[in-house]
Amino acid sequence: MTAQTPPRQSSGPLRPAALPTGAGRIGWLGPVLALLLIGLAVLAGQDAWTRLVSGGQSTWLGALLAAPDGLAPASWLAAPAAVAVVLGLLLVLAAFSRRTRKALVLRGDLGAHLTTRDVARLAAGAARQVDGVLDASAVATRRKVTVQATTTGDAGTRAALQAQVERALSALTHAPRVSIDASSADKEASR
Repeated sequence: MTAQTPPRQSSGPLRPAALPTGAGRIGWLGPVLALLLIGLAVLAGQDAWTRLVSGGQSTWLGALLAAPDGLAPASWLAAPAAVAVVLGLLLVLAAFSRRTRKALVLRGDLGAHLTTRDVARLAAGAARQVDGVLDASAVATRRKVTVQATTTGDAGTRAALQAQVERALSALTHAPRVSIDASSADKEASR
């Protein structure tokens, strides 16, 4: 006879995934530090190889460390040292600053989200569906969507454009503010 285990009880819906974030302000520092570490590894490798093979003749690292020998302290070095300290503090502050968030949550308990690029595409697509719109493009942030549209110049096109884009973005929990920049095709042709 085999023992059966009771089915596992669900404690409710799963938690939605965390919103994706960007690399932050310090994203460029990683490759720079990697290149510096590669340079340091080349120096250490040449030093080790020279000491191992040729019995400790002149090495790059030895020459680099012997170069400042005999130099006296100078007062002009205070300014570059202060700049280096301030630069180091700024890099530490940037490393601990908040990372950029470029996602907006969709309504519902799905945990689904759209990036700002997707929101711009959604707004531009909704704008192109409006009668009287010849072409449309959009730029989006988490707080504002700017739609640039070329229209036939009809009077009600701008209001219809605003309503259509706001309706498309109403699927977001916190819909960004919509700004419409509409220009007539006749005005564009006269330029």
